[in-house]
Amino acid sequence: MTPAIENLIANREVNFPEGLLEARQTLQSAMDSPETSAPASLALVEVLFWLGDYSETKEDKNKYFAEGVAVGKIAVEKNPESAAAHMWFASNMGQHGLIQGIMKSASYMGPIEKHGKKACDLDEGFFYSAPLRLMGRFYHQAPGFPIGPGNNTKSQKMLEKAVEKNPEFSYNKLYLADLLLSRSKKQDAKALLEAVIAAPALEGMAGMEQRVKSEAQELLKKVS
Repeated sequence: MTPAIENLIANREVNFPEGLLEARQTLQSAMDSPETSAPASLALVEVLFWLGDYSETKEDKNKYFAEGVAVGKIAVEKNPESAAAHMWFASNMGQHGLIQGIMKSASYMGPIEKHGKKACDLDEGFFYSAPLRLMGRFYHQAPGFPIGPGNNTKSQKMLEKAVEKNPEFSYNKLYLADLLLSRSKKQDAKALLEAVIAAPALEGMAGMEQRVKSEAQELLKKVS
């Protein structure tokens, strides 16, 4: 990834969506060259995730996450030992499935688990423990046996590890709190949610932090 692309991703909230769209165009061109297609696909699958994540309309989210799934397939083929490739691919699938509905989500369950596990095996601490966060959330949200791989015990173990490794990333705490609420551990969940609301934003992530605090406020209503 070039410094220019890294800068556009790091400053994604400053000039959204123009900065990420510029990165997308540059990386799409770079994917046409055999010499640069591997690193370009690795960067592009992340760019597309952020475009979908920060977009406000369902149409835009669907467009970018779907494109992220397509590029993610290429990224993991060309970068098979990259935790980032597997994690961003699985993340795009997860978000695209949520947009598309239950049938699409069901078709993604196997691939998400496969690539999420691979990301954990390669580097579970990547991007504030994103592989652990991804799989912890996945095992919480997926239906359990015999329909799917959902498992709240697995979920709690992975999310607790994510919080232990990277307590500064608020989504780790939010997802663990949500899981604990589903297991009737209200006081433990409350402590985590209050910590999320009190936490400072990480550099370049003020918009994301505002979103996660809003979600934490909503979950707190379930505690009382």
